[in-house]
Amino acid sequence: MMETDQLVQLECNVDDATPETLAHAARRLMEMGALDVWMTPIVMKKGRPGVLLSVLTRPELAESLTEIVFRETTTLGVRRFRVDRVALPRRMVTVETEFGPLEVKLACLEGRVVTVAPEYESCRAAAEWYGVSLRKVYEAARGAAGRIGDECPEGADH
Repeated sequence: MMETDQLVQLECNVDDATPETLAHAARRLMEMGALDVWMTPIVMKKGRPGVLLSVLTRPELAESLTEIVFRETTTLGVRRFRVDRVALPRRMVTVETEFGPLEVKLACLEGRVVTVAPEYESCRAAAEWYGVSLRKVYEAARGAAGRIGDECPEGADH
């Protein structure tokens, strides 16, 4: 069963920040509870290149994350608007691979697995440990998850 959440999206245009400053701002926003942060290249007035900084958050964190945007960027204004997010139930599982146990997220729709997403950190650590490509570890994680079957495991949640 799909669930709908009421969230807040923050966004601002920035045309005078360094890539390091923007990366730092994104990291701080995630550390402070943002659900997602992304940057989109844009063309601003007078043809200047800029970045649209977007932040997805729960309503109770919107104010504090807005303050972080003001502190960590040069923007003079932040747009805030409510959005509905429709999300699939998901479940974290550990699968056994030739690279050891790896975490994989399964998303379910009507009791069936529709998406298999290996967890980056788990796969990155295995790739470094075994001296293989991240792609090879991802493939092993997906293959092991495929052996679980199409039925969503008990307890799929958000």
